Amino acid sequence: MGMTREDQSAGNLGELVNLLGERVATDRRILWFRGQRKDTWPVQPLLWQNYEPDRERDLTNRFRARALSRQQSLPRYDEHAMWLSIMRHYGLPTRLLDWTRSPLVAAYFALEDYLYKPPTEPVAAAIWILEPHILNDLEGFGKVTPSMEASMCKETLRPAFADFYGENGRVLCAMAAEKEMRMFVQQGCFTIHSDRTALELRPRSEEYLSKITIPAQSVRQMAFEIDLCGFRKGDMFPDLGNLAEELKTLR
Repeated sequence: MGMTREDQSAGNLGELVNLLGERVATDRRILWFRGQRKDTWPVQPLLWQNYEPDRERDLTNRFRARALSRQQSLPRYDEHAMWLSIMRHYGLPTRLLDWTRSPLVAAYFALEDYLYKPPTEPVAAAIWILEPHILNDLEGFGKVTPSMEASMCKETLRPAFADFYGENGRVLCAMAAEKEMRMFVQQGCFTIHSDRTALELRPRSEEYLSKITIPAQSVRQMAFEIDLCGFRKGDMFPDLGNLAEELKTLR
């Protein structure tokens, strides 16, 4: 069973940048990041945490059937990658897990609740660090990160829509197609999961996955620093509704 490397901790943005600088100073390696509000949460799509075999396919097919009456500009029926990306955007449980190429965007999502919701009891948050080329190579895809729409992703995506395709039991790192402003701003990318095991528990996960913990006593200050640096709801989610939500918090 896999395990992560020894945890590191960052109490402010300066410490976070220094830790990451040490990782990439010599070889400029490609890293992806994921912010999670609790450091105890698994690195796993919500869909797989309470998986029912027919539930995913029921959701994806009903969504496609009913979406056209609500939005005219939609992917073709068989464009599975784009459909799953849209479903993920609107909150439907999918086999996609969001990552970003920006550690500060990841920090925003780890700490967002301390900016816009009523005060809650602070808990330790986490920024997970993924080396996508290593994971893809170990999974047999080679040292590449394809577009979600690439042919090499189809085998991992198609079981979400029909059971006769069968799961391949692998995880694949893929770049999001930047067809919408949100994915561009968030520097978005995904892991596509055909296996219900949490990423940190998969064999050899210590070779590609690590974690920086944000201690509970530091989360409010670090959230303030993220806001100070201009990472805010109206920009992370560039639509009018989220812009209004952000502006309502200003004094």
